[in-house]
Amino acid sequence: MNMKQVSLPTLFSIPILRSAICALLVVSAQEKVFARATESSNPGGGIFANSAADGGRLLIKRSPTLARNVSITITIDGKLAGTLSRNRGYDRYITPGRHTLTASPNRNRGPWQTTLNVRAGETYSYTASYNVDKVVLTPAAVSR
Repeated sequence: MNMKQVSLPTLFSIPILRSAICALLVVSAQEKVFARATESSNPGGGIFANSAADGGRLLIKRSPTLARNVSITITIDGKLAGTLSRNRGYDRYITPGRHTLTASPNRNRGPWQTTLNVRAGETYSYTASYNVDKVVLTPAAVSR
């Protein structure tokens, strides 16, 4: 059986291929700029602040007893805020006001949720661990 081989340049012309690659790079760059813009301080309803003067500090560390392969997705007011994975903690400034903090493990276990009333200049510390078979964030004392 004889099959005719077709080379890549005959299927796609080089200018079209270059244009497609450039378009993908531009779209990718725009998405990165948009992601950075959504994470910046926004007095009109954003969740992240730039410093203690602008908001409260949220710290979450992993318990040493939490399994290595468990990652925890952190959302604030339903928006993705970050992921707590092995050897990594969470440290962000949050705008003042009432926020819903949710921690969801990568396993099929229910999320943990609380309401956090953030004040500028205060620090809110939690430790992520399991209580029986559910992830929990145990609060430490609020510090100023």
